[in-house]
Amino acid sequence: AGMSDLALVVTVAAITYATRLSFMLRSRTAPVGRVGRFLDVFPLALFIAIATSGLAAPGGTPEVTPALAAAAGGVLGAIIFRRNLWGVLGLGAVAFYVVRALTG
Repeated sequence: AGMSDLALVVTVAAITYATRLSFMLRSRTAPVGRVGRFLDVFPLALFIAIATSGLAAPGGTPEVTPALAAAAGGVLGAIIFRRNLWGVLGLGAVAFYVVRALTG
């Protein structure tokens, strides 16, 4: 017999929360050098990879969609506002709504 969907979600959430909490409770210094630089930009790169994986059309042909515009606006916001969260979210949202209004 398999695990129910709810039990699976709760188990994965508990494991994720516990691992993150364990890192927050340990006192340690932030990594420096190449590792520190990698860890500084890795979350943004990972988010972009996850967010853009569903932007291609089901047939495999890229098309300009509101989601694609939001991703491009977010990347542009990261460049212009030096990875400021509100700049990324703001330009991403503006690009999303502009393309959505233009494409119907």
